[in-house]
Amino acid sequence: MNNSFSDTFEYKDRNFGDTNSIVVRTGPKVFYPTSTTTLLLAGVRESVNHNAASALDLGCGCGIVAVVLAKLILPNAAVHASDISAEAINLTKRNAEDNQLTIDFRCGSLFEPWAGTKFDLVVDDVAGMAEAIARRSQWYPPQIHSDAGEDGTRWIVTILSQAPEFLTTRGQIFFPVLTLSSEARILDTARKNFQKVELVAEQWYPLGNDLLPHLNLIEDLMASGLVEIKKKGSRWLWATKIYRAFDHT
Repeated sequence: MNNSFSDTFEYKDRNFGDTNSIVVRTGPKVFYPTSTTTLLLAGVRESVNHNAASALDLGCGCGIVAVVLAKLILPNAAVHASDISAEAINLTKRNAEDNQLTIDFRCGSLFEPWAGTKFDLVVDDVAGMAEAIARRSQWYPPQIHSDAGEDGTRWIVTILSQAPEFLTTRGQIFFPVLTLSSEARILDTARKNFQKVELVAEQWYPLGNDLLPHLNLIEDLMASGLVEIKKKGSRWLWATKIYRAFDHT
C-alpha cells in the first residue's frame, strides 16, 4: 500500500444497514473525518432533496462525504469534490476507485475550481473554531492550519457569501457550525444570503482533556461573544450544529 495512505475511516449509518458501511483511506496530511462529518452526513440524509441531480463535496479531505453521497444518499446524482490540498484529491480519487464510483475531482480553494458551475446540493465540511482554541486543541495536526480567524468564521462566512452563485434555483447548502466559533456571525451571514436557514442536526460534547486546561481562555472568548459553551452538572459542553440554507419553498 502507498505509504501516503496511512489509516482508514469507517462510516456507518444504521438507516442503510451494516452491509452498507463504507471504509475510506485517510492520510497524515489530510484532516481526518470526525463526529462532525458523521453528523453532517446524517443531516444531509434526513433533509436533502433526493431528486438532486448534482452535488458538491466542498473541502472534501479524504472524500468520505463524496463517496457516501455517490454510493448511498444520491446514487443517481453527478457527484463532484474539491479541496485546496492535492493530497486530499489523491485520497478522494483513490477512495472513489476503491468503491467503484465516478466522481469529478478538482483541486483549488473553496469554490474557485467551479466557476460557471451550479449544483443542486453543496455539502460543506469546512468548519472552523476560534484560532486561540484551535492552536490548543488536538484536532489540527501540526501540518494542517486552522487559519479560521479570531472567531473561527473566516472560511464558512466566505463559503456562505459565495454559495448562491453556485446553486441552482432548487439548490441547498448544508454546513456545520461549531459553537467553539461565533455561531451568531455565521447565521447572520447565512440569513443575508438565503431566504431559509434551518437547523437539521445538533450534538453536544464535553470539552476534552486538551481544552479543559484552557477553560479560562474559553470563558473569556465566550464573554466576548466569540464562542458558546454551557455547563451541565460538572461538565462543560460544546456543540456541533448542522444547518441547511436555501431559497426555494
